[in-house]
Amino acid sequence: VSVDRLDYTKGIVTRLESFELFLEENPEFHNKVTYLTLVVPSRNIITKYNENKKAIEEAVGRINGKFGSIHWTPIVYEYRSLEFEQLTGLYLAADAALITPIRDGMNLVAKEFVATRNDKKGVLILSETAGAAREMGDALVVNPSDRPTIALAIRQALEMPGEEQFTRMSAMQKI
Repeated sequence: VSVDRLDYTKGIVTRLESFELFLEENPEFHNKVTYLTLVVPSRNIITKYNENKKAIEEAVGRINGKFGSIHWTPIVYEYRSLEFEQLTGLYLAADAALITPIRDGMNLVAKEFVATRNDKKGVLILSETAGAAREMGDALVVNPSDRPTIALAIRQALEMPGEEQFTRMSAMQKI
């Protein structure tokens, strides 16, 4: 799962391309994993933001067309806001959160994901350029422009043993 405002600094297209690379390199995960990306509308009247939205939608369509089938949609793309209770449910249902902005301040989504995981499960994949990365060293920290590294982190997250998830999540929750 990922949750972002529509903003070019969030690196959403690069993240989608990283998921595409993950699917190319790991066909054994086809029909087993779905990436839900929630993009919250922001600054719709600015041309650059609309261009970014179009690029995101084109990438989602291309990837779903390339890998999807009548029984499986690799990427579920939602362009809307959710209430916090709905977000909490989304975070709890996810096996991993993919938070890879190109440049960001603190990034509260990363912290929300960790804070909601009362089951101590789930894996946070986090950009080294997000402010939260300084505090959350137990996340899988990645370069947000390095598609192969992000693709590898997705695989690591999905294969991470429950004990390791528990240890990492507990450490991040303490912080």
